Amino acid sequence: MTVTYSLDVASSSFFCLYKLLFRWKGSIWKSVWAELVVWLALYAVLSAIYRYLLSMGQRATFEDLCIFFDTYSNFIPITFMLGFYVSAVFTRWWQIFDNIGWIDTPCLWITQYIKGETERAKCVRRNCIRYSILTQAMVYRDVAASVRKRFPTFNHLVTAGLMTEKEMAEFESIPSPHAKYWQPMHWLFSMISLAREEGMIASDIIYVDLMEKMRQFRVNILSLTLFDWVPVPLVYTQVVHLAVRSYFLVALFGRQYLHPDRTRVPDYKHTIDLYVPIMSVLQFIFFIGWMKVAEVLLNPLGEDDDDFECNWILDRNLQVGLMVVDTAYNRYPTLEKDQFWEDAIPEPLYTAESAMRPLNPQVGSCAEMPTEEEPFMVRPRRRTLSRMSHWDGDMEDTDVVPVVGLKHLPDGSNYASGESLAFSNSFANGGRKLSEMFRRMRAGSRIGDRYRKRHSSAQDFETGSRKKNSLDDDVETFSNKLDQASGTPKSGRLWSSLPQTQLEEMLKNRNLGGPVKYNTDGMKEKELSNPTPVTDHIDLPSHVPTSPSWYNDSLPVIKEEEEAKRKSNTDTDSLKSSKTSKASIRRTELRRSSSSGSDLGKSGRHERKKSE
Repeated sequence: MTVTYSLDVASSSFFCLYKLLFRWKGSIWKSVWAELVVWLALYAVLSAIYRYLLSMGQRATFEDLCIFFDTYSNFIPITFMLGFYVSAVFTRWWQIFDNIGWIDTPCLWITQYIKGETERAKCVRRNCIRYSILTQAMVYRDVAASVRKRFPTFNHLVTAGLMTEKEMAEFESIPSPHAKYWQPMHWLFSMISLAREEGMIASDIIYVDLMEKMRQFRVNILSLTLFDWVPVPLVYTQVVHLAVRSYFLVALFGRQYLHPDRTRVPDYKHTIDLYVPIMSVLQFIFFIGWMKVAEVLLNPLGEDDDDFECNWILDRNLQVGLMVVDTAYNRYPTLEKDQFWEDAIPEPLYTAESAMRPLNPQVGSCAEMPTEEEPFMVRPRRRTLSRMSHWDGDMEDTDVVPVVGLKHLPDGSNYASGESLAFSNSFANGGRKLSEMFRRMRAGSRIGDRYRKRHSSAQDFETGSRKKNSLDDDVETFSNKLDQASGTPKSGRLWSSLPQTQLEEMLKNRNLGGPVKYNTDGMKEKELSNPTPVTDHIDLPSHVPTSPSWYNDSLPVIKEEEEAKRKSNTDTDSLKSSKTSKASIRRTELRRSSSSGSDLGKSGRHERKKSE
């Protein structure tokens, strides 16, 4: 009978396992007490002989013998051998339990596949269950000692009701020198074939599936005979048990408390004389108990305290199987709405005690990890022959892709979902590579250089003029470059011309309203308590001069700008030059007003209007 203690260890506590130490049935004390008593008795006899019966010369010889055994006792690899042996035996024990055979699944298949309310259909179903249990009982008779004692002969199976007299006569009519475990299963398969022929089984597919399920039950049962026929190799069992017992036989001498003459044995380490070898007793309990575990698990179909209850398994399988295929056949409750019919998220009730226990929903370990949901994605820069291992900051128009479905940034954050710190915080701390990338691109990337070379004219910016509605047209053009669905720029160049934090705040305030100020390094200034409404221009920070000459001085000197400046000063009468200069001025103002957030474009328009 298996000793159960699952309820005692259901909740871990300080005294949980200590209470188990005082159990007797199936315990280590019951397993090792006999060997421990014998070992302690022999140890006491040798100790008494050494102390009271030996002469000085004999004591010296005994001491040399004990020192020798204690020195070389570690030559026996007891831990290594016991570890592998117990591991192999435990694996075998678990496989036997997996193949013990339970009738629950086969009987459910039988009652669902073999239909019929007639007495014949009922008889077919009950016989299928009985033949399955008969096969199991025949196997258990040969592998389990308790079942063999219950059914010493086949006549006892007939008397117990697992087999009829006619079936017994049929069983004995086929002589065989081997065990006929197959015969009851042959009868079972014949019953299933008969049920198919008489229409109790609806289709051939169901017939084949039921055959397969019963075959699997037979395979599990017959696996027990294979484990019984081929045990763990005898030599392995012998060497382990011989090693453990030899080790403690040597310990009878090696663990004695000695008092040798220091002049004769100068290297001997004297210890306190306790008379009782406490540490050796603990070692004996652990190693012998470990070996007893292997002895119990070696054949779990015996009659030890922790062996399987084979007789109870037979009784239980017969009772459950007949109840399912007969009493419970075609019986089920009427169809009705359940209590949770109106509930979208049903939750059963708790008792008062169980409701007090906090619930811990099982979710992924990273479900609550703070993340940064960025409003864009960037294509990776991989090493190629043209781009090697170093990236110079150049970015194509299609490198930055807006994230689908992010309409605006929530209030109080610079990112999409509001679950973690904003990108601007990471930029200020220097912890985000993408922010640094956009900053480098704004400061002097190739895209910005090429754009300024083609569309900049410093002289036209200071002295040129444009119509009043031209700025509104350019602002509308700039706004059209923003994706109306996601609020993100469509143009890779426009996107890359702004630092990350400024671009995110621009997208955010485009929907929420309120200007954001940045210093010369692209860092966000402290927000005002009462922000002013958004106008058609972006104000410069208070510490930045408003003179256009300051902005021109901060721009890099480009050869094309110098040429355009000289050309605009000397060729003012040319209509073609004037049109080209105006177009260049318009693009340059749009570019610089969007990237720097200054109010210089407005003053430039007034001057150009006066000149016109």
